[in-house]
Amino acid sequence: MAEAKKVKARVLIDCELGKCNDVVEIDPAEVKGLEGVVDAAPAAVKYAESLK
Repeated sequence: MAEAKKVKARVLIDCELGKCNDVVEIDPAEVKGLEGVVDAAPAAVKYAESLK
């Protein structure tokens, strides 16, 4: 069975996923449960990528 498609998300706080403003790929089902920890909005991801 194929792995579910991942989505890019901006890390908002330092945690096990990464440091603030890192861009990580996570399962779309996890996004809701990580509210306040990551932001999967395209504008947020684009902003974080622009910092690198």
